[in-house]
Amino acid sequence: MSRIRTKRATAASPSAPVESTTARQRVGKEVRRLILAGELKPGERLTQQHLAKRFGVAQSVVRESLLELQFTGLVQMIDNLGIFVGRLNSDALIQAYEVREMLEGLAAGSCCDRASRADLRELSNMAEEIYKLGVAGKEDQRGRLDRKFHLRTIEISRNDVLVRLIDACHVLGMTVQASRPHGVIRREHLDIVSAIENGNAREAERLAREHVAGAREALQKQIGQGDFTPRWVVED
Repeated sequence: MSRIRTKRATAASPSAPVESTTARQRVGKEVRRLILAGELKPGERLTQQHLAKRFGVAQSVVRESLLELQFTGLVQMIDNLGIFVGRLNSDALIQAYEVREMLEGLAAGSCCDRASRADLRELSNMAEEIYKLGVAGKEDQRGRLDRKFHLRTIEISRNDVLVRLIDACHVLGMTVQASRPHGVIRREHLDIVSAIENGNAREAERLAREHVAGAREALQKQIGQGDFTPRWVVED
């Protein structure tokens, strides 16, 4: 029997310096976009004064934004030299997938007590659309929607700490579109949704972990064959 939970009400968060937080998030999002779009190149130095002038904010806001992006691997701070656009490497990608495997398993299990019928319909529809885009050869669109599917399960888990932790891993994961059969991906996505719908937390966690592990193994195979070049992929 399916066990569908209604969404839990969330308490209002304590008052905070909203204006400052919004500015920091805006700058971080824009710097992230510039890096992913290739306008800021790997190894390029990021000057706080220049970015502050460009975005019309204080240098302290820029610095806070860059420090947050450092956690994602998009930027790198080098002592006595400054902050630079990060350089991708295969080891970092594999490590990101290993962490994703655990965190996404936790998220899928948590979804069993929190997913609404609307959430489940959304995930199922996304799984089918991911498959259609893959079969149609629209790999960039498929990859972006696949990322949204995974992020949606994490959002449904209603675990704010988990959302923050997984963000860095997913940014790195955006460099990868590992070669896996579209039918296999569709089946794995739908199996995860089915386990969540049935309230089987242990099964949902297992399936989510196996799904991420499958992508990691495909990536490792590509790397071993010399058939993989890391690159940033632009977000929607």
